[in-house]
Amino acid sequence: FILLLSISTFFTIINRKNQKLPATIGILLLGMLLSISVLGFKLISPDSYGKIPHILRHINFHDFLMNIILGFLLFAGALHINMKALEKEKWSVFLLAIFGTALSTLFIGFASFYVFQAISFEIPLLYCLLFGSLISPTDPIAVLSIFKNYDIDKSLSIKIEGESLFNDGIGIVFFLTILSIIQADGQNFNFTTTALLFAREAIGGIFFGWLIGMIAKVVLKQTQEDAKTAVMVTLVLVMGGWAVADFIKVSAALAMVTAGITVGQWIHHQSPKALKDLVFTFWDIMDEIFNNTLFVLMGLAIILIDPNVISFKLAFIAIAIVLFGRLVSVSLPVILLNIKKKSQGKENLKLISILTWSGLRGALAFALALSLQDMPYGHTIIFLTYSVAAFSIIVQGLSVGKLLKHFGY
Repeated sequence: FILLLSISTFFTIINRKNQKLPATIGILLLGMLLSISVLGFKLISPDSYGKIPHILRHINFHDFLMNIILGFLLFAGALHINMKALEKEKWSVFLLAIFGTALSTLFIGFASFYVFQAISFEIPLLYCLLFGSLISPTDPIAVLSIFKNYDIDKSLSIKIEGESLFNDGIGIVFFLTILSIIQADGQNFNFTTTALLFAREAIGGIFFGWLIGMIAKVVLKQTQEDAKTAVMVTLVLVMGGWAVADFIKVSAALAMVTAGITVGQWIHHQSPKALKDLVFTFWDIMDEIFNNTLFVLMGLAIILIDPNVISFKLAFIAIAIVLFGRLVSVSLPVILLNIKKKSQGKENLKLISILTWSGLRGALAFALALSLQDMPYGHTIIFLTYSVAAFSIIVQGLSVGKLLKHFGY
C-alpha cells in the first residue's frame, strides 16, 4: 500500500505539471503505461522481472475496493449532495438508478448473448446477464471525480451524480442475485425470494444509512464545538456503519450514500464554520488519496488480464452494446418524466445524449468482474469489463466536457 500510495503521489504530480488532464484520466493512463512497460520488461528480462515488488500480489483489487475504500469514497461524494436539489430530481434519480439499471442489465445481457452467438463466440445467457449487471451501473467514483472539473447546470449535475451514487448499490444487488442463480444452476430461483433479497439489500441499506446518519447528527450536535472530534465521529460512522451493514446483510454502499447525504445536510446548513471547514477538508483529502490510488491500481491491473482472452473485436462489440444499452436505459425514463412536463423533443434529445455519454464505468465494475476469475468465462468477462471501463474513462471522460459545452450545460 505504501508503494501504491507513493506511485499515486508521483503520478499526480506528473499529471498536474505536464499532462494537465482530469486526475482520474491522467493517473489511469500513467498506470496503464507503467503496466505495459513492466510487461515489456518481462519479455526482455524474465529473471529481473521476478524481482520487481509486484503490488498486485499483495493487494487484492476486489477486496481493496469493495471492503476497504468504497465506503470512504461513497461517503465523501455524498457529503456534497444538495438535499433540496435531490428532492426536486428524486423521480429522475429513482427511475435512472433502479428502472434504468434493470433495463440496461437485461438489454446488455440479451444483446451480448445474441451478438456473440452471431460471431460464433459462445457465452451462456446467464453469464451475459451477469456481465450486464456489473457493467450497467455508472461508477460513482469515476463520475464524481470527472465532473469535479466542470461547472454544469445544477439540475443536470444532481441527476448524473445522484444516479451514480445510488445505482451502484442497485447494480450490486442485481449482480449478486444473478450470481446466486448461476451458482445454484438455476434450480433455486424464486421470484419472491429474489424480490425479498432486493428489498432487504436496497431498502434496508437506505433505511440503515438514514438511521446511522441521524444518530451521527445527534452526536455531532453534542460535539460541534470540537471540530477534530467531529471528524472522528464521521470516521466511525463510515467504518463502523460499513461493518454493521455488511453483518446484517443490507447494502453497505447504499447505506454510506444515505448516511453521507443525511450528515452532509446538517454540516452544510447548521454546523459551526470551523467544524464544516475541517470535516470537508478532511474528506476531500481522503477522497483524493483513495481515488488516486484506486485508479493507479486500475491502470496496473492490465497485468491481471489473461492474454488468451484478449480480442479487439470482442472489446469493440462490448463497448458498442454497453453504449447502446445506456442509450436505451436513459431514454425511457427521460421520456416518461418529460411527458408530464411536456418538454420539447429537442430538449429530451439533448438530455438523453448527455446522460448516455456521461454514464462512465470504472473501478467498481472491474472489481466485481475480478470476483469471477475462478468461474467459467470469468476471464472473458474481466477483459470485456476492463475494455469498456478504460474506453469509458479515457474517451468519454475526455470528451464529455465538450458535449456539455456544445449543448449549453
